[in-house]
Amino acid sequence: MDKTVLYIDMDAYFASVEQASRPHLKGKPIAVAGSGKRTVIVASSYEAKRFGIRTGMTKGEALAILPSLVIVEGRNSKYVDTCARVHEILLRYTPDVVIHSIDEFYMDITRCLDLFPSPVAVAREIKKEIARRFSITCSVGVGTTRLIAKMAGESGKPDGLVAVKKKDVPGFLEDLPVEDIPGIGRKMKLALNVLGITTCGGLSRYPVSVLRRRFGIWGDYLSLISRGLEPFPAGGGGAPRSIGHSMTYEKNIGDKAMITARILELAEMVAARLRREKMTAKGICLIWRYPDFTTCAKRVTIRFFTQDGRVIYDAAAGLMDSVRLKDAVRLLGVTVYNLRPVSPAAPLIDGFDRAQRLWGAMDRINDTFGEYTIHRATILMCAKHHWVISPAFKPHKSYPYRKE
Repeated sequence: MDKTVLYIDMDAYFASVEQASRPHLKGKPIAVAGSGKRTVIVASSYEAKRFGIRTGMTKGEALAILPSLVIVEGRNSKYVDTCARVHEILLRYTPDVVIHSIDEFYMDITRCLDLFPSPVAVAREIKKEIARRFSITCSVGVGTTRLIAKMAGESGKPDGLVAVKKKDVPGFLEDLPVEDIPGIGRKMKLALNVLGITTCGGLSRYPVSVLRRRFGIWGDYLSLISRGLEPFPAGGGGAPRSIGHSMTYEKNIGDKAMITARILELAEMVAARLRREKMTAKGICLIWRYPDFTTCAKRVTIRFFTQDGRVIYDAAAGLMDSVRLKDAVRLLGVTVYNLRPVSPAAPLIDGFDRAQRLWGAMDRINDTFGEYTIHRATILMCAKHHWVISPAFKPHKSYPYRKE
């Protein structure tokens, strides 16, 4: 029996949730951003997209294009709670549900097909239930792999339902632009275009040996996905290759003590995500941006793998100490790379895992009562933050989620 996968993608998720919970916003061009003046647009309604409002624009850029744009402050807990409730709906159909991000889900219904008239019938029921419960729409793709299901769902947005049977995969992919393939961005598109490759069909027929010479291991990836084959194991989207956080600040920061406090804050956020992903890291990268938008970065590889925020901070702060800043900074970022899974081995010396148990306790408290419920005292120097999460955020807490 062929595998049957459903891909569910919420349409303009953050903006749609805001319009559904605030009826006066329905039908209006809106954009969701953080509360700060320098935060960027993270989501826009379809009414705003028609005018060219895109994710990543600053508020000023967006308002210059569309002065009537309504900018709404993001509400993290509302989006996470809605994601949790959508997840509960999907679990009624199959236990094989993966939360890919806050607005994307994969469902493997292969083992449950005998319980339903057809995969398309399941998709229709899910769409109806989500619309009824939350007054938002979603697009659904049905395929024999996660990749095909995702590409089918994306091709039908918004509020679409596209099913691609196994025998129809070559025809579905033949004329699809290469930029519609997940993982292919602007630079990769241009590089492929230089080779004369503009469609999935053309990419699938290109010699993989040439792709490998040009793009390294990505050449094999490109060849696989252009033929609709799964590049990663079905359970996940591949292990993360890096984990990072960055912040743009309301006012430029020139004070060295405040800069180091901000670096500690970022390092602790990165460490918490490492522990959540059950990963450790050996490479640390510090990023800073000046008021003229010049962006700089320095990297270091430490001697051992870690998921300790203090160790990450020490490395990142050391990088900053080695720099003579030419001006105050408007953005700071900390990213870790060279990742590997945590070793499951028990400690050989009693009490050696004290730090891990301490981190675990901190993470549980912050997950239950909110970020920064417990933290290092130095972070008290930093003002309380009100930022909006990225759509790529993957909820991790057990139910119930906190609501506003």
